[in-house]
Amino acid sequence: MQLTFRDIEKAFEIEEETLYQWLNKKGMPAIKANDQYYFNSVEVLEWALKNRIRLTTGALKLCEKTRQGRDIITPALMRGGVYFGINGSLREEVLGKVLDLLPLPGHIQRASLKEMLLSREQAGTTGIGNGIAIPHVKHPVVLAGMEPIVGIFFLEKVVDFSALDGEGVHTLFVILSSSFKWHLSLLSRLAFCLQDEEVISALKRRGQSEEILAAFQVAESRTARAL
Repeated sequence: MQLTFRDIEKAFEIEEETLYQWLNKKGMPAIKANDQYYFNSVEVLEWALKNRIRLTTGALKLCEKTRQGRDIITPALMRGGVYFGINGSLREEVLGKVLDLLPLPGHIQRASLKEMLLSREQAGTTGIGNGIAIPHVKHPVVLAGMEPIVGIFFLEKVVDFSALDGEGVHTLFVILSSSFKWHLSLLSRLAFCLQDEEVISALKRRGQSEEILAAFQVAESRTARAL
């Protein structure tokens, strides 16, 4: 998607002078034709991440129309949200607090959902190593009628999830979807994005939620181009 000078000003909530400084001093990618600047949305987000530019909600939406519905993980993350400072010493405690924070539909019983998440952990750890776990239910069809969501939760201290590498978990990605198809799609996209250097860096820094979501958005755009 080609964006105009005005599109960028509006999305990043900046003045014209600032945008010219980004172009002339910070190497912001753009094409100039007929004395007008044009910008590629994905390139702009990649540049913003590398240059630690403050990301706004408008900046996150720059790629919305570029991939024509091919995004899977990004909209799910935006529905689920990013949460910091989750306290707890045990899996049961942490998962309960996580479910209290997730924006779930009214018909979903949180207590029952917690039991399903714990049952899944008992069947086999969701800890994937490097301090990350991906809790999810074993039978997603019980969430019929719910749009897929993925929540990111940063824990105050590491919690034992019996991960295969023996390390405690400090970051959770909670996946909730209404079908196996959606679940597998979300999990595969998430796994791909977690190999991206910008995503890894944003997670390690525990950056602002906008920065983290933008990193996933850029990483997913690479996935879409590869498919």
